[in-house]
Amino acid sequence: MSPDDNTSRGDRARQAKAWSIALDPVYGMIGLGLIGYAIDYFANTGMLWTIILAITGLVVGFYRFVREAMDLNKEQTQSSPRTDGDPET
Repeated sequence: MSPDDNTSRGDRARQAKAWSIALDPVYGMIGLGLIGYAIDYFANTGMLWTIILAITGLVVGFYRFVREAMDLNKEQTQSSPRTDGDPET
């Protein structure tokens, strides 16, 4: 296996992780929104829990997005040949 294959594989892995991180708010909103919809359906409470839990899922998803994006950025900075592993440069 050539070094270019390893670099390409690492780039693809980082891109996949970035996509995963970017979709966290969407997954949170949809997942908790569906739970809220089920609660509203069985409790006959209109759209109350759907809205509350969808907004909660969005907030939690954005929190995870920020936290994991910071970790990915730190990892990328440490492995970058431009910085020689020094995050200050």
